Amino acid sequence: MKIINKMYHGDIEMTFETGRHRYTVDNKPVYGVTSVLGVIAKPGLLFWSANMAADHFRDQINPGQAYDEIELELIWKEAKKAHHTKKETAGSIGILVHKWVEDYCNKKNPGMPVNKIAAGAVGRFLKWVNEHNIEFLSSEQPCYSKKYNYAGTIDGICKIDGKLYIFDLKTSNRMYDEMRIQVAAYKHARVEEFPEEKYEGCCILRVGKKDGDIEFKAFKDKKYYFQAFLDALRLTKNLKLIEEDKQ
Repeated sequence: MKIINKMYHGDIEMTFETGRHRYTVDNKPVYGVTSVLGVIAKPGLLFWSANMAADHFRDQINPGQAYDEIELELIWKEAKKAHHTKKETAGSIGILVHKWVEDYCNKKNPGMPVNKIAAGAVGRFLKWVNEHNIEFLSSEQPCYSKKYNYAGTIDGICKIDGKLYIFDLKTSNRMYDEMRIQVAAYKHARVEEFPEEKYEGCCILRVGKKDGDIEFKAFKDKKYYFQAFLDALRLTKNLKLIEEDKQ
């Protein structure tokens, strides 16, 4: 599905293809914030992937039981895909929770999800909302930087105790540094289009799917957050040029 957004008082037309998660402006590809941040090393994912394979072997191999060649080959193949299967499941839950929060912010009064993990995440989100003075102004807001030619979608814009924030929801089991970089990039693009909007900063709400915990961080937009994004953007562009030079 293609979503067309008129931006910068109608001067810019940005298209977002949901299936490919691809942004274009004037039919030309634009770098997406999340894609740019993919160049940042995530060593934790290597250990996580290894643990997924190891856990699969542990669950499938029983002491004292004999296995033939076919059975061992099947266990090995499934272990190689264990991290991908787990990621797909977690991704589906994250999409469901994000859609629920989007509908909630848009005052559509969504019903509670049937999935127990998603329902638990939504319940913790509602508990957080009820415990704070929060006003959601908009959700799923497209943003585009003409100056740096990148785009993204902001989870939400909200007021906390009367102060304006760029809001991002994460359904993960821990906070990562690139989350702050991501929200800072959204804020800079938003302010570039709407300089009259005065933001106190950015905030991230992490709702853990597995452990039932919730973590909230509101922070000032320090210069080095956005500079880190620009460094990642520069690296992304140069890697693309190197790849094109090889063809």
